[in-house]
Amino acid sequence: MTGQTLTRREKQQRTRRCLLHAAAQVFSKEGLEGASVEQVAQTAGYTKGAFYANFKSKEELFLVMLDERFAHELERLDRMLAGTHEPLEEAQAAAADFIRFASEENWPRLYFQFVAHAARDEEFRQELATRMGAMRGRLAELFKRWIERLNEIAPIPQEQIAAMMCFMADGFLVDRMIEPGLDETLYSTMVVVFMRGLGAMAEEAAGGS
Repeated sequence: MTGQTLTRREKQQRTRRCLLHAAAQVFSKEGLEGASVEQVAQTAGYTKGAFYANFKSKEELFLVMLDERFAHELERLDRMLAGTHEPLEEAQAAAADFIRFASEENWPRLYFQFVAHAARDEEFRQELATRMGAMRGRLAELFKRWIERLNEIAPIPQEQIAAMMCFMADGFLVDRMIEPGLDETLYSTMVVVFMRGLGAMAEEAAGGS
């Protein structure tokens, strides 16, 4: 056994990465309903058996893909919201980064296909809702740390702030699928307007206390 021989765990991790990458390609090209497990496996260079050894379904694979993508982005956003620059500048830069990330690799098309599928499949809807709620919870924790770094007080719960930010992003991405020419900076501008509104609410609350 040489130092270059992969362990069983490393082989499994490589297989999962290949399957996730292949699934993104196949789903984007064929759509959720048109794509098959066999197509995903063949594109990745594996068998259907290898697929089912790692994922029980296309839906589970998508949820893993969702988790991994957003975990990486939340780490990046946490670094960007360091509280070392002017708050609105940091918020605008983070929003611009987030919407670029959310637009990568035909992700909006893929994401909204699964959202539509969730509307028809109650079990998957519940799984997706659980995942989305958990991600908004992590985003709320990120906002909490940022506000603490700035020595500010949020006028509404961070969980509501995180939800509103996600809702704005979803709405923007839907419209840009319909109108691809929409300026990407519109989202970061919306976030700045939103943050200014939160700031005004905080000042009003402080003045009335």
